[in-house]
Amino acid sequence: MSITWTQILSRMREKLPEADYSVWLQSLKGTVSIIDSSVLLIITARNNFVADYVRTHYSKIFSLVCAQLMDLPENNLPKVTIKIETNSNEKQVRNISAKELAQSLASAPAVLATANKQLPLPVSHNKFPDFNFRHSFDEFIVGASNRLAFAAAETMLQEQAPTNMLFLSSQSGLGKTHLIQSVGQAVSLKSKQNNLRMAYLSAEQFTSQFVKASQFKQMNEFKEHFRSLDLLLLEDVHFLQGKEKTQEELLATIKALHDKGGRVIITSSFSPKDIAGIDSHLISHFHTGFIASIEKPDMETRLNILNDKARKHAITLPEHVAELMASRITTDIRILESCLQNLLLRAQLLNSPITEDMAIEIISHVAGQNPQLDLKSIISLVCKSYNLTERQLQSNSRRTELVLARNTIFYLLRKHTDMTLEQIGLGFNRRHSTVTKGISTLEKEMSRESATGRQITHAITQIERQCARA
Repeated sequence: MSITWTQILSRMREKLPEADYSVWLQSLKGTVSIIDSSVLLIITARNNFVADYVRTHYSKIFSLVCAQLMDLPENNLPKVTIKIETNSNEKQVRNISAKELAQSLASAPAVLATANKQLPLPVSHNKFPDFNFRHSFDEFIVGASNRLAFAAAETMLQEQAPTNMLFLSSQSGLGKTHLIQSVGQAVSLKSKQNNLRMAYLSAEQFTSQFVKASQFKQMNEFKEHFRSLDLLLLEDVHFLQGKEKTQEELLATIKALHDKGGRVIITSSFSPKDIAGIDSHLISHFHTGFIASIEKPDMETRLNILNDKARKHAITLPEHVAELMASRITTDIRILESCLQNLLLRAQLLNSPITEDMAIEIISHVAGQNPQLDLKSIISLVCKSYNLTERQLQSNSRRTELVLARNTIFYLLRKHTDMTLEQIGLGFNRRHSTVTKGISTLEKEMSRESATGRQITHAITQIERQCARA
């Protein structure tokens, strides 16, 4: 099935916030070509700055959208290559020769599948895989909120480390993925010389590979692969809630690694004691290592992050603009960095100096104003968003829309208030384990490229913006 660039852009617009689409994607050009049953999507950006950002943040989504529109199987995802616009016009781009297309297809980087499509078990342990770690220790901004976690992660690189297990916990967007990838990148730099074996994957991917190995009678290969590692990096372990068999296998894997001197680093949105639905023996093993949590960054750390990112783009960020952004965006470093990226690009595209008014406009589109959320306002806005009453929320009903609304409230309370999980649970006459499970379920759905996940993300964004305007 043939598709047009207009169709691709239209679908991308449905998936992304309008501000992101208008700033990053609207000016792109593209063409889809088929060479020997393989699909290549060539995207042309106006400059290196835009090309690098699109390549980092949107290549995977472009590939998936193209596959969906063409009804392609999961094992034949289109490959994406991003070029810089030259003096040639769009017609010349579309009339690229078959030879050039074949060369582009051969050199184009393969796009990673979504979290729902897992990688097959490696057939060889001898060659160290390329995990494409995006983060390093050099890029991590250390502050009071993350100093302990940073030091603990660095310690895991020492030959005589005081522990062989590290458990990193934080809310979304505060840096735990940055730290675990930093360890992975540092290890990968010396892995080829030392023949180190490492695996980096999410708990969902571990589960999927475990299930496939069971189905296809490859458990020996599965165990041999994971239990022969020198370093296991496992993200979002709270997603193993209720998966008893997978938990048993993970515990056996961790024990086997520790017996042979291997190391394990695990991340989660919750501390071990707060994860519901996880076997007590596995939780106990988490506690045998070092547990480090990352808190919300203070004003000084947020300013340092903004100024560091601006310096790397060779841009001087006015002090009053940096203070404005750091004071408005307090709960998610990813959103803070996204606002800065949009601000720098807006100034570059308009050939204009960075101003406070420009920053305010970017913040309103990307993050909304800094919402002053509390229990009462969150309940009120969620009820309005889901067309429910407070009495319905407080009931024991397990109707899908009520469960989703409650989970949304739990998520927003944890993100925007200082209420503990126990306090949140008490507010709804529920145990804190129910709260953690609800938040995990919501985060899991939001992380997927599903219609429900996009609807949840959109609803939460609208609720935060409504509260900001209230």
